[in-house]
Amino acid sequence: MVRMTDLLTCLALALFAAQVVLPGGASADRRTALAPSGGRGETLLAQADDDTGASSSAPPTYTEVELTSLDGEIFVNPLYTGKVSTVRTIDKSGLIGEKVDIEVRIMTDGWRKFSLPQSAAGAYGVIVSGDDGILKISKPAQPGTPTGGVLKSVKKLVIEFGYLNTVFLFPRMNILEPSKVELGVLNKADNKFINGNIVAMKLDQAAVEFRDLPSGVVNKEGTMRVSLKEPGGTFINSDIQAWGYNIIVSETDIGTPAPITAEVFGLPDDAEIRFDFSSLTGQVISPSTKILTVAEINKGTPVSTITTDIGGSQPLTVTVKRVR
Repeated sequence: MVRMTDLLTCLALALFAAQVVLPGGASADRRTALAPSGGRGETLLAQADDDTGASSSAPPTYTEVELTSLDGEIFVNPLYTGKVSTVRTIDKSGLIGEKVDIEVRIMTDGWRKFSLPQSAAGAYGVIVSGDDGILKISKPAQPGTPTGGVLKSVKKLVIEFGYLNTVFLFPRMNILEPSKVELGVLNKADNKFINGNIVAMKLDQAAVEFRDLPSGVVNKEGTMRVSLKEPGGTFINSDIQAWGYNIIVSETDIGTPAPITAEVFGLPDDAEIRFDFSSLTGQVISPSTKILTVAEINKGTPVSTITTDIGGSQPLTVTVKRVR
C-alpha cells in the first residue's frame, strides 16, 4: 500500500486526483493510484462510487507495481502507459533521478519492451511515463520469503476490498508475445478461473493485479489456487497461502451513528484482526481502534461506528492488520 507520506509524491508525479478502491470491491477505474497494504498495517483509502462515469478527458492514471530486479528485458502492458515518452530512475526515498536514454520497442502484440542501461539497472525503481498513464516499477522494499510451489508469490497474499497486487515468480520462459501469458486464480464457488491484469513482467516473473475478487478464491484452509498459462499453452499451478477482508459502511443520515462491519476470509476463527480508523473532515469514527477475532467479525460484530456531517456514501481511512 502507498503510505500517506508517499502519496503526495505519487500525486505530484501523476498530476491527477487519486482514484481509490471501493468498499464493495468495485473500483472507479480498472487502474488505481493506491494499491492495498497486503495486511502490513499501512493506510488504505476506501471510497464509494459516485456513478458519474469516466470522463473522456480524464488525466493519466498512476499505477505502482514491484519486480524483484530491473536488469534485463522488462515488458510493460500498454494499457497502463500508452505510448511511452520518458523513463526516469528513482531512489529508495522516492526521489526522481535523471531521464534514462533507452530504446522502447513495440512488440507485435502492442506491449512495450525495454532494457535499462547497466548504470541504471541497480536503481531502486523507474517511473515510466506515457500518454495514457504513469507506471512506477520498483523493487520490494522488504523482500520476503517467496511462498508457493514452482509458481511463487514474493509476498503474503492479502485480498483487500477484492483487490490483490503482487509479483509471481516462475521458471524462466521465452516471451515473444507477453499478452499470451495469463495469470488467474480459481473461484471455488463456480470452479472457474478469474484472470488478473499483468501490468509488467520479466522472463521469470510478472507483476499482476486482480480486482473484484470474491471471497470464494480462498478456501477454508487459507490457500488460493493460482495458475500461470505460458505462451505455448503449458499451465503451472500452485496453492498459495492467502486471506482477505471487506469493510461495509451502512448508509447513514447526517448526525445519525451507523455501524461499520467487516468480513474476513482465509483465517481461523481465533485469529485476531486490528482495525485503526482515522476520521476525515466531518466524520467521527469511534472507537478509532478495535481488535476482534475473525469469529466475532464474521458474526457481524461492529468494528466501529461512524457519525458524519456530510451525507452520502462515506470514504474511510483505515489500517487493517492481523495481530495474532
